[in-house]
Amino acid sequence: MTKRSYSMETRAAHEAETRERIVRAAVRLHADKGALHTPFAAIAKRAQVSPQTVYNHFPDMGALLGACTGHVAARAPVADETAFRGGRTAEERLRRLARAVYARVEFYAPWLRLGYHEAAFSPDLAAIFASGDDDVRRLAVAALAPDREPAAGFVDAAFVLLDYPAWKTLTRERSTAEAARLAGDGLADLVPRLTRPTRLRKDLP
Repeated sequence: MTKRSYSMETRAAHEAETRERIVRAAVRLHADKGALHTPFAAIAKRAQVSPQTVYNHFPDMGALLGACTGHVAARAPVADETAFRGGRTAEERLRRLARAVYARVEFYAPWLRLGYHEAAFSPDLAAIFASGDDDVRRLAVAALAPDREPAAGFVDAAFVLLDYPAWKTLTRERSTAEAARLAGDGLADLVPRLTRPTRLRKDLP
């Protein structure tokens, strides 16, 4: 290995470590103060770098929020199709989904506490929240398959039960596990009212 290649690898490793330190600092500050009330200078101070170094890695708030979201998401409990795989009925699959989503929301709660309201004032945050909301809505529909499909109103009603405000309300006097059982029961109650049997597709001659 030449001295130049070693120097380049060392510099790349240093840059990656610095970037990670900035992201960790931003994540902690966003939980404490909210993203919109955390200036880059405060992040630089906590990460022990110059403000210009923060800007070099993250030229705007959108880039920083994307990195912070990825950092937190990588450590959060998984809430995807694997959460309800194996459920024999739509009701059982929706209950499993509620447990997975609520566990993930509980993990995200320190950032949702302020970010949920800040999203109304930040297009970057709004886009992140919208993406997460779309994932939850998609999972609610996926949990019905293969034997049920949504009728009008199901997706909106299911989302209300799985969204952060529902978790926050239901966990005021109970654990997340207990809250998830209530939400799961509510989702199961929607099945006979707002879903229908999957239509069988007939092969055309």
